[in-house]
Amino acid sequence: MQDKLYLTSHSLTCTAEILEGYHSENERYAVRLDKTLFHPQGGGQPCDKGTINGNEVLHVVQNRDGHVLHYLHKYLPLGPVELRIDGNHRRENARLHTAGHMIGHLLERIGWQAVKAHHWPGESRVVFRSSANALPPLLDDLSNHCAEQIQLAQAIFISFQAGRRQVAIGNLGQYPCGGTHVENTSELAGLKIIRIKNKKDELSVHYEMMTE
Repeated sequence: MQDKLYLTSHSLTCTAEILEGYHSENERYAVRLDKTLFHPQGGGQPCDKGTINGNEVLHVVQNRDGHVLHYLHKYLPLGPVELRIDGNHRRENARLHTAGHMIGHLLERIGWQAVKAHHWPGESRVVFRSSANALPPLLDDLSNHCAEQIQLAQAIFISFQAGRRQVAIGNLGQYPCGGTHVENTSELAGLKIIRIKNKKDELSVHYEMMTE
């Protein structure tokens, strides 16, 4: 069983062992490790960037067997290696992902249900469906509520319930999630709600994170 450290740890470096390596498509090599800090692409966010023994990791995915595969330009022999995560890239994705959760919780308070989300830089949005008693959200109101939560520095808690990872923001609530997150809402300073779009039965909230 591969140990997916990104689910429980904020560490950016560790040692691991290459268990398997093989030539893949497009002159790339796939590497499977006994444990990894690299978050694979999926769950609404990009994969982590970084290096294995100083070699750039080009892409990270989780295959159908649940193994995280790391793609590089060169073959690496089996044995111990050092993993290093690009901290700036990780933080950017974590801030966008946590911000999406916070927006989801805040709109659920006025009758909207989050149904999907996309947390990529430049494309971030959360999509909702309304309940019978849903109130129309206003951009300024949502922006103010987000600012209040950021000021409160609500802690983000990770737990596992019935084998599923849950991410909770203070007393706002929790979602099942396998993504990376910041440690408290004060790290979301710079969040900007760009627009709220209502189309047919769905409402989408588009947002971005200003550079720190």
